[in-house]
Amino acid sequence: MALPKNLRRALIASAILPGLLLAGCAGTASTNETKPLEMQRGLTSTPKGSGPVDLVTWNLIWGEPSSLDWVYDYADSDNTALANMCEGLMRQNEDMSLSPALAEQVDRPDDLTLVFTIRKDVKFWDGTPLTAEDVAFSLNRNRDEKVGSYWSTPFYDRVKSIEVTGDHEVTVKFSKPDSLFERMMATAAGIIGSKAYVEKAGADYGTAKGGIMCTGPFSFGSWQSGSKMTLNANPDYWDPELRPMVKKLDLTFVTDEATVSNSLFSGDIDGSYMPPLSATEKLLEKGDNAFVLGLGTDWMAIRPTEKDGALKKLEVRQVLSLLLDRDAVAKAVFRGTADPAVTPIQPGAWGYAKDLWQAAYDQLPDPVFDVAKAGELVKSAGLEGTELRLAIPADSEAEQKISEILTAGASQVGITITFDTLPTTSFTELYFDKKARANYDGFIAWEYGAGVADPVVSMSEFTPLSAYNYGNNDDQVLTQSVSDALSTFDENERAKLLIQGQQQMVDNLPLIPIVNLQNRLYQNPRITGATASRASLYYPWAAKIGAAK
Repeated sequence: MALPKNLRRALIASAILPGLLLAGCAGTASTNETKPLEMQRGLTSTPKGSGPVDLVTWNLIWGEPSSLDWVYDYADSDNTALANMCEGLMRQNEDMSLSPALAEQVDRPDDLTLVFTIRKDVKFWDGTPLTAEDVAFSLNRNRDEKVGSYWSTPFYDRVKSIEVTGDHEVTVKFSKPDSLFERMMATAAGIIGSKAYVEKAGADYGTAKGGIMCTGPFSFGSWQSGSKMTLNANPDYWDPELRPMVKKLDLTFVTDEATVSNSLFSGDIDGSYMPPLSATEKLLEKGDNAFVLGLGTDWMAIRPTEKDGALKKLEVRQVLSLLLDRDAVAKAVFRGTADPAVTPIQPGAWGYAKDLWQAAYDQLPDPVFDVAKAGELVKSAGLEGTELRLAIPADSEAEQKISEILTAGASQVGITITFDTLPTTSFTELYFDKKARANYDGFIAWEYGAGVADPVVSMSEFTPLSAYNYGNNDDQVLTQSVSDALSTFDENERAKLLIQGQQQMVDNLPLIPIVNLQNRLYQNPRITGATASRASLYYPWAAKIGAAK
């Protein structure tokens, strides 16, 4: 499941920028802290608002969106903004489950065909009706090489054709069975826009000048570059359950942590996803539903590179795993908003067969921090004197703290770990440029599986099926489980296949998991209703916001 080269710009924000939220926390978190903070965890939603609100100001802490054109929206800010305005054929609900959206019905007459029946009562903001032609046009933009969609590969790799086959019907034909495509129709990969508007706007579509034309609960109002984006309630939205109570939604782009924190404390900003960790304690004091943790899909891990060095040895990876005090990282660095991890697949990614995933998760071993055991393994495997070079980003405290923990442990067991602290731009290149990774045995990565509730997205990156298999991992059991899962439609059977692959990842460590992050959410006590889970990337998270009781 290789991702295209033109994902570079978008993935900079989606894979790297979350780590920058920890910058500026130095001196506020102690690695000696052991008491976890009391906060609501694993939520999917917050209590729906009870009445109208004239204005809500919400901050996109990842910065200003680069575009609102769905084919170029892969980053957090882009998708979080777009989620309230545009929608796809399917909807990833707040609990990460899947249901029809602009498609009122989905049929699979055979393993190579999907038929979408389009809703007849939907209109774009300009009053024009949604048609099957709009749907086919919107989806086919992802297949047009001249457009260069960030979603084309791998998510459209198996698509053979997308055609209008009826007045309100679009049929997708595949070259081979694709169990993931239907779920991707709930992401930006499945967003439907107005064909007429896109063609008229041309290159300006999705920009501050050209705007956008969609069908969602909020309409695009204005975009003041460098300042804010204004969305207006759509009173004619087709789904009455999601007609907004907020009349106007201002999205700001403040990235400075001190400014964001102070604005949240004062009420100048009403809410934010992933607010600064340094503000956690004070935000918790605002009320029971003000600061909560939602289901997430994000994970942090050490990812080996292609370098033919010591990290290719399983015993070395096991030593690093034993040297990681994951509990300290989760409690002190992440203020109790993350969980020690042995797998990158956490409950937020369990979009189906949750009972099977839970049962498998319960059988996984607990993370082990044991420097003495690591020392024994170094001696028994003859690893004394092993040298490793790892890379971390310069402006993220989480990675800095992790490097300190690993360096201290390594010095006690007879190996040497050197951490190179790279500027953000240089560190970002590690995700896309093999030459940039050449000098490093590995690097600490922060990823989120595209925010999709299917473990196959993250797991594929550790197989030859992905161009992002940095460590050239070639575990036949893992690869086969991912490959078979991509062609298996029965959800229980797909889960069983992937669970088998997950066990291989736990045993063979193609990555060394550190923590899994929950989705942090803060909203001013005067309001409530924002989506708590990572579904906020694609679900209209502001549609239920209203006045708090």
